[in-house]
Amino acid sequence: MEDDVSLALLAGGLSTRMGHDKAFAPFHDGTLLEWMRDRLAPLFRYAFVVVRDPSKFHQLDLPVINDALPEIGSAVGIYSATLASPTRRVVCVACDMPFVTPRLVRALADMSKGFDVFVPRHGGYLQPLCAVYGKGALDAYREFIRSGGRRIFDIYPDLKTGYLDMDDGRYGDPDQVFVNVNTPEELEAARGRLAETEGGWRAALQPRIRAFMDSCPLPTVSFVGKKKSGKTTVVLGVIAELRRRGYRVAVIKHDTHGFDVDVPGTDSYRFRETGTEVVGISSPDKYVWLITTAEERSLKDLVRQISEPVDLVITEGFKKQDAPKIEVCRRARSTQLVSTPDELVGIASDQPFHAYPVPQFGLEDFRGLADLVEERILSRV
Repeated sequence: MEDDVSLALLAGGLSTRMGHDKAFAPFHDGTLLEWMRDRLAPLFRYAFVVVRDPSKFHQLDLPVINDALPEIGSAVGIYSATLASPTRRVVCVACDMPFVTPRLVRALADMSKGFDVFVPRHGGYLQPLCAVYGKGALDAYREFIRSGGRRIFDIYPDLKTGYLDMDDGRYGDPDQVFVNVNTPEELEAARGRLAETEGGWRAALQPRIRAFMDSCPLPTVSFVGKKKSGKTTVVLGVIAELRRRGYRVAVIKHDTHGFDVDVPGTDSYRFRETGTEVVGISSPDKYVWLITTAEERSLKDLVRQISEPVDLVITEGFKKQDAPKIEVCRRARSTQLVSTPDELVGIASDQPFHAYPVPQFGLEDFRGLADLVEERILSRV
């Protein structure tokens, strides 16, 4: 994520309808607040929590910020987060919205530059508790609260406000993404929804694969298979289909034998030959960093270094890494797969694999494979 955007988890609500502090409500393998922290904080260099009573929030592994004003209301949490943010913009997300996706949060941050507020909009509704706020409007926020304002979106018309339209479903069903957990009944329903997801295809994956999906900064899928199995052709077809659907895609290819993108005799090659650890080449339409490392970087580290705004990372190779995988297998090359069933979300092949209970597609079914990537990777819970 860009260094000029931070994350603030808002956990200062009174939880009146819940009957107890919803931030500590059991959810997944921890609490509701911990679930939000683990899903969203890895996207940002700076992340913190805004609360009314910091004394209750111990061992959270995030800085805890006290509300900056005595007034009550979500607008106070937003103002406090914006004031405390170490960056010019801050993504504010309520801790009781467990199905807000990392992909949506990243999109909000990427598109918010130049706005005082950048907020999701769908069906005439706004989502101010999952939005980006800029420090340039701090005085306006404070005056709004001091004058008795409570609904922060009432001030939007007076600010430079941008909107992320959600009605096309690109970032998921808004009615599902923005579910609030305010009552015990809503909490139980959210747990059931998560259990249903975990009890399906995702639960069939190895724990290390699920952990990678939850913590990787960008949705990532690896196309793997034996050499000369047709991986590149399949990847190119899937990328073209995803690009037609409007997605921005980054690609990383794994080369186990080493590679060189520089040309002997050029200035950059001569610089690198001196032993310089980092050499950069820049032109008006592209740039490249050549970095010499003592050991190979993990896939997650490589993904974390992608600073350009993309929706998805596709890799060719990296079969030993923990990303979810789609295996490509051509009968003329092999009748055996290199992956175990609990590593795969799908197979592209000209032969069936009955022992693998995952979706299977033909080698040229790029639309079907793109549908699979949308469903299993881009729309991850």
